[in-house]
Amino acid sequence: MRPKVTIPHGGGALAGEPAPPHDLHDLLRRHWGYDRFRPLQEQVIRAVLEGRDTLALLPTGAGKSLCYQLPALALGGLTIVVSPLIALMRDQVDHARRRGIPANAVMSGMAAFEIDNVLEDAALGLLRLLYVSPERLGTDAFRGRLPRMPVKLIAVDEAHCIAQWGYDFRPAYMRIPVLRETIPQAPIVALTATATPAVADDIQQRLGFRAPNLLRSPFHREELTFWCSRGEDKLARLRRITERVPGSGIVYMRDRRGTVEMASVLRNMGVAADAYHAGMAHADRLRVQRDWQEGRLRYVAATNAFGMGIDKGDVRAVVHLGPPPDLESYYQEAGRAGRDGAPSYAFLLLDDGDAPRLLQRVQDGYPTTAEVRRTYQAFADGHRIALGSGLHEAYALDLRDLAHRCGLRPTTVLGALKALELNGDLVLSEGVHTPSRALLICSPSTVHDLRLHDNRLGPLLEVMLRSYGGLFEAPASIEEERIAQLLATSTNAVRDGLRELQRMDVLRYAPRTDDPLVTLMTPRRDAMRLTLEPEALDLRLHGALERAKAMVAWSASTAGCREAGLLTYFGEPDPRPCGRCDRCRSLPTAEATLAVDGPDAELLRWVRSET
Repeated sequence: MRPKVTIPHGGGALAGEPAPPHDLHDLLRRHWGYDRFRPLQEQVIRAVLEGRDTLALLPTGAGKSLCYQLPALALGGLTIVVSPLIALMRDQVDHARRRGIPANAVMSGMAAFEIDNVLEDAALGLLRLLYVSPERLGTDAFRGRLPRMPVKLIAVDEAHCIAQWGYDFRPAYMRIPVLRETIPQAPIVALTATATPAVADDIQQRLGFRAPNLLRSPFHREELTFWCSRGEDKLARLRRITERVPGSGIVYMRDRRGTVEMASVLRNMGVAADAYHAGMAHADRLRVQRDWQEGRLRYVAATNAFGMGIDKGDVRAVVHLGPPPDLESYYQEAGRAGRDGAPSYAFLLLDDGDAPRLLQRVQDGYPTTAEVRRTYQAFADGHRIALGSGLHEAYALDLRDLAHRCGLRPTTVLGALKALELNGDLVLSEGVHTPSRALLICSPSTVHDLRLHDNRLGPLLEVMLRSYGGLFEAPASIEEERIAQLLATSTNAVRDGLRELQRMDVLRYAPRTDDPLVTLMTPRRDAMRLTLEPEALDLRLHGALERAKAMVAWSASTAGCREAGLLTYFGEPDPRPCGRCDRCRSLPTAEATLAVDGPDAELLRWVRSET
């Protein structure tokens, strides 16, 4: 029996017809509490409601999700949102529900029974928003229900992932055009923060836009100063930044170990700091994020996983202790500074070894076929996956343990897994907290008998039924620790009881996990017969090297404005010098006289002394 769900009033045009008129500002006020839209949001929303395919380039923090969530309310029916970012999908579902919008998600790490429940809800019209990871689009469970889904809009988040020349191409995104074949009447809104002109064209072509329609927010950031500083002593320059630029900040590192070491360095400098990376326990990640947002931590030393979906306006400094792999990544990470519009800085600290190290890292990310096979075999052996099994199953990934099993470096193993992802064999998901879930699958009479006659499992079922509603209708997130406390027993005893109930076909139980996941998209194969497409891998390597070289050239440039160089790369016509960056300040031009009073003047003096 399905739970009764009330769908909020939002209209509901017939397929292929324009949406009925709505007071968009009224929807904005009622569900989001805002009086006005951010730049470009209303233009994107109106284009979608007119039924036009739309590609929106909106910078980090510009409110991309509103551009499909509000149309989902206005159009009625179902909006399918394709996104690869599991952590953000969970957050978006939670936020939508708090605004009174029925939403759910299907993603890696979910049990088959959970996926079936969510997809059936979507087919029955019980959802306004269905978030789907791209690899799920090709499954029988999704394809079988898609024709019954009342789809009015397709939203593609992180749309650059479909562009083969883009910086984060993901083969699973190539399944999105199948949605259009099944539901051609639904418009597509594609959203991303960064895309070169060539990538923007590629996105529209691959998604089958009926007509080109690109809406882009200016990449110019009036409040943000881009500053590259070259010298041997990066830590001395970092200390000066923490001393002379007030406010909070982020120091981006390229690996997890580096974040821990850098957090320790910052603390030794007298800065309240901690590390953040996807390998940390979920509770620790939440603690660091909360302490930073609430001001108990001033700095976070983090991998690029930190910052996605975090809305902290008063970040005054983003510091890179080396160049990211491409300008797209750099612009997104740097753009997490100054979201409140106050003057802020993006510092890139360099030494002479950074460029060759970056290019070598890119090369290391593309291992040989023999190394890919070795990695695949070691992963299957470690999880005891039999030949022909494992389809759509998710397995925890311990990268260092897998590297030890393979006898390869972790960077090479990660590159091998990415090659297997490109080949369509598996999907990688960063470490995301997935709570334990349970669903009763037996008859109420069976549960009643157990509660009466089983002195061990009966009390466990009693506590679960009293603590979590709707266990017969839909999977519920449960907390084994809370159940153990109510039963005055151990958490392990509760888990053992839940597993026994699962073996008895009384319930389905999916234990929680914080680990990165690998989901097999094909049954496990013989590693020695595994073949890769060399042309596709060569294309990826060539593109990655070209983007890395563009990053090196931009950071090493001794002529021209830093911001203007970035804007040119992203296709903005005739950008003006910013007058604030290290290049503009070093030139005796009229632009270089802007904003050189106060702390900026002091900053200029010490950075010049280091270059």
